[in-house]
Amino acid sequence: MKYDIAVVGSINMDVVVSTPKYPDYGQTLFCEKIDMIPGGKGANQAVTVAQMGKKVCMLGAVGDDAPGNELIRNLSSRGIDTSHLMSVSDSGTGTFVAMVDPSGENTMVGTKGANESLSKENIEDAFSKIEADILLVQMETSRESILTSMKIAKERGMYVILDPAPADGIFEEAFQYADLILPNNQETEAITGIKVVDPDTATQAAAKLHAYGIRDVMVKMGENGVLVSTEGQETLIDAIRVKAVDTVGAGDCFAGAVASKLSETRDLVEAAKFATVAAGIKVSRTGGHDAVPSLEEVVSYNK
Repeated sequence: MKYDIAVVGSINMDVVVSTPKYPDYGQTLFCEKIDMIPGGKGANQAVTVAQMGKKVCMLGAVGDDAPGNELIRNLSSRGIDTSHLMSVSDSGTGTFVAMVDPSGENTMVGTKGANESLSKENIEDAFSKIEADILLVQMETSRESILTSMKIAKERGMYVILDPAPADGIFEEAFQYADLILPNNQETEAITGIKVVDPDTATQAAAKLHAYGIRDVMVKMGENGVLVSTEGQETLIDAIRVKAVDTVGAGDCFAGAVASKLSETRDLVEAAKFATVAAGIKVSRTGGHDAVPSLEEVVSYNK
């Protein structure tokens, strides 16, 4: 079957804690609320792609448990083809705990669980049944699933987008198969050793990323915008001005929106502008997948 975008990635149940402040080490603190929200970088990105009106399939794994079943139902209800998802009995569904403070900033910790079960054979079997123009992949599943999907995509001439997240999952071998990389400040520093604080340091970091053989680079700088670098040209895209209330999934929304726009045009600057609006709307809202904007909302933002 033919898709605009194939997403290989994580599917998690997120425990989102809204806290008045981060607790000190060893401190017990009452929070404002705790929500159980469908998440995972791959799932977040697939939902964004579907919201942008593109045909998308999801390749990933959940546990054979209640959260896993709920997550699959959630993705299916949002127009995502889940026929290539695995349900495994030897691992629980991936779970992350996110603490969100009043500024909207989040800190996360979690376990990959069933996401780590996604194997080379699983990916090869799925790709034998699908075609897509773009592969969107992150680093929250097994190393072999990431590399296998990227290698197959390159062999088929697909455009490969790598969101090198989370920083703890980054490994250099994957870079050689990426056409576009989308690191945030933390991930950029983990890869290049450069702390991005302004467009100049972002340009320096982009040069190091190009040195890995990656043609197209978008360095995400949060409220300071995005630096797009390709073929010796750099363009700074300003962030839209919103009141951030919840940054969980903002980077995933950006990646999904970039992939969606690039399925229409290979104009990186246009894609970054489009994705910046989508991510900006996302952080202005609380919630998980329900907070991802629709295509109509993104298109009409500047009208």
